[in-house]
Amino acid sequence: MSLTVGCIGCGNMGGAILAGLARNGGYALCGYNRSPERMTPLQKLNVKSMPNALAVAQASDILIIAVKPYQVESVLRDLHPVLNKEKVLVSIAAGITLQRLTSAVQNACPVVRCMPNTPALVGKGVFALCFEDSSISASQQSGVRHLFDTLGTCVELPENKFTAFSALIGAGPAYVFAMMQGLVQAGVTLGFQQREARQMVTSLFGGCSEMAQCDAKPLMQLRDDVCSPAGLTIAGVNVLDRAGLTGLLVDAVLAAEQRGREMEKS
Repeated sequence: MSLTVGCIGCGNMGGAILAGLARNGGYALCGYNRSPERMTPLQKLNVKSMPNALAVAQASDILIIAVKPYQVESVLRDLHPVLNKEKVLVSIAAGITLQRLTSAVQNACPVVRCMPNTPALVGKGVFALCFEDSSISASQQSGVRHLFDTLGTCVELPENKFTAFSALIGAGPAYVFAMMQGLVQAGVTLGFQQREARQMVTSLFGGCSEMAQCDAKPLMQLRDDVCSPAGLTIAGVNVLDRAGLTGLLVDAVLAAEQRGREMEKS
């Protein structure tokens, strides 16, 4: 008998998770969104649209909460009557701690924190999972892990690493897209059509990512392998080194992490 996965809040991220699960198969799926039109494309993928959040919680073995962070605790308090130890609650809300989540559900069910990034929208997400709620069983933990493994790459982290994960990986697409935009802009400057430059640059990043995953060489060695003596590549790399690109990326991640810490205290 397949597990039922429900999602409350089927916007961009919640909807992407349900759509990915629907494409991969293996689960009964249901969801609720305050704007009913967001459920229409999901219904075409055999996701059952439920009349309210309580109905989703009642039907689900694994319940994903994907509403805005400021809405999470009030939504969870309303679900308390139908929660029990056989259900697992997975929150993807940024900044809402396990302590706040367990308090909102009054310890009625095990709670897991999950932090995705936006490539989850195309089935290539990176998901941080925190299983520090002592009430979760080994089989429930395995079930949650398997669910997100089908949608991308999962890493298990302690909760105190979630802000660092958000600064590096959650915010990471913004850094990558900024670099991609710079190369596309350079391509247009060199005379390529914008569409051509974008296609080439996206393929460039995809290929480099595959190489980095498959080749155990240090990343700087992979970079240096492209640089011929007195060639055009080393001329470009020298400019990046003088500008301190690596240091700028480190500074960007550290600034994001610091801002995350400030937001946690507010």
